[in-house]
Amino acid sequence: MNRRSSFKKILSVAAAGILSPEILASNQFSLINKKAATSGPLYLFTKVLQWLPLGEIPDTVKSLGFDGIDLPVRKNGFFDKDEIKSKLPGIVSASENLKLSRPVLTTDMNVYQMNEMDEFLRMLAGEGIRDYRMGYLSFTSKDILEELKTLNVSMRKLADLHEKHGVNGHYQNHAGKRVGGSVWEIHHLLDGIQPEHIGIQFDLRHATVEGYQSHENAYRLIADKIRSFDLKDFVWGNPEGKGDKPVNVPMGEGHVNFNLLKDHPGFKGKLPKILHVEYDLGGAEHGNSKPSASKSTILSAIKKDVDVCLSLMS
Repeated sequence: MNRRSSFKKILSVAAAGILSPEILASNQFSLINKKAATSGPLYLFTKVLQWLPLGEIPDTVKSLGFDGIDLPVRKNGFFDKDEIKSKLPGIVSASENLKLSRPVLTTDMNVYQMNEMDEFLRMLAGEGIRDYRMGYLSFTSKDILEELKTLNVSMRKLADLHEKHGVNGHYQNHAGKRVGGSVWEIHHLLDGIQPEHIGIQFDLRHATVEGYQSHENAYRLIADKIRSFDLKDFVWGNPEGKGDKPVNVPMGEGHVNFNLLKDHPGFKGKLPKILHVEYDLGGAEHGNSKPSASKSTILSAIKKDVDVCLSLMS
């Protein structure tokens, strides 16, 4: 695509109300140039777009500058696993037509649904889905290491199913008390498992919150198990007057040192980089179907984050 045709495309997107004139004037040519120089693929975790009809998601994601869709397929997502056969094929087909990468799914599925996993993975493989995020696990006792050993046995059996169907499960580290709040817990959880079967969706924001001064060590520990990256930012704040806590902010405005990821071969290579837009956008950040923020406000905010992501990936 040449500069003139790129400009015409941007004008058409702006006319449709997706971009504000200010963004159009300030940074779109730099964004295009960065896009050409990046390795990709860059995905959008589309929870922030759950106020849109499902059928509009592929075109919207494409127009915002992404390479693919991370689609919530769970109880509070666009649809649940029971509707995969009826709703996923249309998203896959639209992605193909727009030359987007194959979708990544975000699900609730894990060892707790072991009796459903074979059919679930068969459906994903049938649609060419190779990557999905697994549901979180919870500790049920105070004996953390012993429970992780038990869960590891189940995860190994689950990894065999993933190998059978050629699907890669990704377990995300997420700050809090569930399994994987500490990156070290995932190190034990996935011990002895090939990352091509079940790997890690590495979230540097959450790793930084839980290991503010030691997150680099945690990253080095599991770097070879990473199969996707979550991109989001935060600052420490006290918005409710109840003590400091992490407050999500737009990309590049917080404490996350994304330069740490640049030495990972997958970050500038083929592994999915997934933007999570989780700062205040009138409820859209929580998957609200009727956010108080306007369409233009939400989409303009996402577009600014895309620009930062492309800079990181270039």
